[in-house]
Amino acid sequence: MAKGNAILIANGPKYPLVKVLMMNAYGGFHPTVIPVQVAMHQAGIPLQELRTFYEDAADGDEDNLLRTCQRWVDVDVR
Repeated sequence: MAKGNAILIANGPKYPLVKVLMMNAYGGFHPTVIPVQVAMHQAGIPLQELRTFYEDAADGDEDNLLRTCQRWVDVDVR
């Protein structure tokens, strides 16, 4: 996880009003990250936050990827 950006899932996502539907929890890095970044961008989240999210998501393995997305936005996995 990017240092200084720790967000606990127990507290809910950092941006709970940003909602992302994922049809596959393990679709790979870019197919997972891009919809989250698009939704954050559409919600008006600043570019620096998009960069920080990307760095946070890239800092770990695929198991950490979904948890990272859930720390940032409201993710609905189906």
